[in-house]
Amino acid sequence: MATIKKFTELEVWQLANELEKKVYEQLSAGTLSKDFALRDQINKSVGSIPDNIAEGFGRGGRNEFIQFLSIARASASELQSQLIRCFNRKHFSEENYTELFELSDKVGNKIGAFIQYLNQSEKSGPKFQYILTAANEKRVTTNEKQETIHTANAAKPLGSYPHARKVGHLLFLSGIGSRNAKDNSIPGLELDTDGNILKYDIEAETHQCFANVKAVLEASGSSWDKIVDVTVFLTNMKKDFPAYNKIYGEYFSDVQACRTTVEVKSLPTPIAIELKVIAVI
Repeated sequence: MATIKKFTELEVWQLANELEKKVYEQLSAGTLSKDFALRDQINKSVGSIPDNIAEGFGRGGRNEFIQFLSIARASASELQSQLIRCFNRKHFSEENYTELFELSDKVGNKIGAFIQYLNQSEKSGPKFQYILTAANEKRVTTNEKQETIHTANAAKPLGSYPHARKVGHLLFLSGIGSRNAKDNSIPGLELDTDGNILKYDIEAETHQCFANVKAVLEASGSSWDKIVDVTVFLTNMKKDFPAYNKIYGEYFSDVQACRTTVEVKSLPTPIAIELKVIAVI
């Protein structure tokens, strides 16, 4: 079994590098090239993903590598928020936005799965490179079953993507928000005639969001207690974090999944919270 000696041999870095190239093609095109602040933010975020994977690999230890992988995954989430802003400002066509968002989602999921794989190993220090070899060779030699999941018990996706995707023993959920599956309503939300938010209820939305996640998990053959990683997007961290965090504690007290919470300027619909979840099957 040959040891991986270069970060460029890692599939996760290769995928992140592909994302960086595709995003860069858009930075100098169209109206985005003149939105200097947003353009520079995107350039930093997308570059941070492969760079942190490379630096973590070069540190030579498993724990440090996991730390830098976590930074790379957070940058992928930050990039997704910026892509949404680009779409809102009409810098991207729907086709370009969907392609980049789904690829960034794939990168974030791949990093999360890799972190989980490394966490499950007992090896540390320089020996961790043998783990990387095993991870890559498993990818090459194992024909893992993949399956996409759609369910009527969660709100319909806004684009051409499934509610979830099974890869081997892992389940990756797309971003799940607080829209009601029956009528697409958002609990507690009031809008004016122009579609601006007058009032919203973060507690009601959090409960609905968790219910939607549970519905997708069950439709996929998994369950709440099998969640291993959660990324939470809030549109108002200062105002909503205390209430959301309290409810989160009620639902996850016995689960102890890894969690990242980030603030975004907006989400594709006027929801205040969205979850990105990885679970086992």
